[in-house]
Amino acid sequence: MRWRRVRQGRKAKKNVLKMDSESLNLESKILQNLPLKLREELGASPSKDLFYAGFLERGKAQVIDTFMLYMPLLYVLTYGVVGSAQGFRDSNWAPFAGVLLYGSIVAVFLALKRQTPGKKAYGLWIVRENGKKITFLFAILRFFGFLLSGVTIVGILLPLWRKDKKALHDILLKTLVLRKD
Repeated sequence: MRWRRVRQGRKAKKNVLKMDSESLNLESKILQNLPLKLREELGASPSKDLFYAGFLERGKAQVIDTFMLYMPLLYVLTYGVVGSAQGFRDSNWAPFAGVLLYGSIVAVFLALKRQTPGKKAYGLWIVRENGKKITFLFAILRFFGFLLSGVTIVGILLPLWRKDKKALHDILLKTLVLRKD
């Protein structure tokens, strides 16, 4: 059996957005509309390539957000507010309140930093295609779109098949999740 030699250090240039002023396609328009903080961070780093964030990076960031934000929130809500796990399970309002509080916290992070803690850990940024700022209300709407994507499992799995790696809520609200390399 013959073994093929694998080249190390060479990355696939698929789904790359370059910060060149020469290219005049949709990607360059998106790059012009990037937030100032992301452009400054890209200018300071040796690599100026942006990639569409893939399914795995987004999933890992969501797991971190779940454990850093949602689980402590549910713990406080269950034992601090309701009083017991059985009381939480029997309550009609507590699970709904937990999801609303989590969505509000995520919306605050997106409105202020364009990243949640999980997305920051993996160098992911959420930007709007038209370059407008992500407001709190827009971020809440995106969170409910995320819940809709989660209910229709296909909505969450869409980044596996799309070239621009968009999930259903990204398509509906015209947002991009970018990864800085």
